[in-house]
Amino acid sequence: MGRQVYVDAVRGRHGSYEEWVAEFARKWQRGRASAEDFMDLMGPEIRLIAPGLRPTIGRDAGTEAFRRAFMVMPDLTATVSRWAERGDRLFIEMTFEATVGGRRIAWPNVDRFVFEGGYAVERAAYFNPMKVRSAFLRSPSGWMQLVKRRWVGL
Repeated sequence: MGRQVYVDAVRGRHGSYEEWVAEFARKWQRGRASAEDFMDLMGPEIRLIAPGLRPTIGRDAGTEAFRRAFMVMPDLTATVSRWAERGDRLFIEMTFEATVGGRRIAWPNVDRFVFEGGYAVERAAYFNPMKVRSAFLRSPSGWMQLVKRRWVGL
C-alpha cells in the first residue's frame, strides 16, 4: 500500500498515498458538495497555487478559495485518471469539467502535492487557463459568470 501519509489531517487518520488519492478523487467527483471538506486532506498551513489565481496559505483561505470557485462554476468536478509518487511528492493527473457560458467544457490538469511530516503542505495545479478564460468570453452568460468571478475575487 505504500508509504503512510495522513488521509484526513483534521481527524488524524493515517493511510497510504493510494488511499489519499482515492479520497481526493471522491471529493472531486462530489464537486460542490465537498467544498467544505477539501481542506481535510491538507496540512494546517497548506499553500495552494493555481494559474491565474492568487496563492492561498492555510486551510481557512483554501476553503474560501474552493467556495469561490464553486460559486462561479457550481457544477465543477474532476476525474482522476492516474497518479504517481516520488518521495515526498505526489502527482495527480485529472480532467476538470464545468459549465461555462452555457457550454460544458473540460480541461486537463496535473496537481503536484508536497508532503512534509505526513501532511500535504503545498499543492500546485498545472493547466492552461486559456480554455477556461475563452469559454467565459464566448457568450453573454459567460460574461456574467466572469463578472461574478471578479465580484468574488477569483
